[in-house]
Amino acid sequence: MAEYLPASEPAPQVTDSPGPTGPSVLKVATGPAGPPVDAPAEKARARILDIARTDSNNAADAAQRERDNAVRTEVVSKAVPERYLQLVEEMRDAVQLFNQSLRPPEGQSLPYISWLESPNVALKDPNTGDGMRVRIARRGATFDLLLRFASRAARADVPLIEGHGDFGIQQTRTKTMMRIEGWVEQGKPVFWYSLDFKRLSIPLSEVAERIVAAIAANDYSLLSRDLNSEQAEADDHYTREG
Repeated sequence: MAEYLPASEPAPQVTDSPGPTGPSVLKVATGPAGPPVDAPAEKARARILDIARTDSNNAADAAQRERDNAVRTEVVSKAVPERYLQLVEEMRDAVQLFNQSLRPPEGQSLPYISWLESPNVALKDPNTGDGMRVRIARRGATFDLLLRFASRAARADVPLIEGHGDFGIQQTRTKTMMRIEGWVEQGKPVFWYSLDFKRLSIPLSEVAERIVAAIAANDYSLLSRDLNSEQAEADDHYTREG
């Protein structure tokens, strides 16, 4: 006798895929398929999550800025003098490298880079005496690197690294001012480099050698030029020439 399924039950689905006991098996669906995904609803949910994530990140950033502000004076007061002394040592090494690399012809001389420093540099004492100052000079070009303290009303003084350069010959002179300021981000000191009040994205690790190169060549533009692109152009030139 034929058997009929109730109308309320889904019809069996038949497939020709081989089964464990024969060439084909009968697969019966266990229930109706789920509803189709509602794309607009998913986008709205993603938007809610984005807003929550953005607000959480903004709140975390604001909290970190408050913590940075709370320790800025302490961190900067310690980090900037230390970075100044490190910069002085890097300049000293660069000056020695240049002077030792000069090869004047027999019977002639070439001018070296001269070096002068205040006693406080040797003492590593930024707070007493005449302060910390280093001067290098060659062929009429001079550069003074000093540690100074900017006064603030009712607050502690802020240490700054400043450099004052004087380049050129005779009456054609160019004066420039370099500044390195300390800041705090994520609880750690960071430094901003500017030349003539224009902030530049030059790594602090290059500054000492740039200063010495500028004095050696009497060329203030070496304090800010993009040396990487110049090297790339030189490499390309040599490649094409070869």
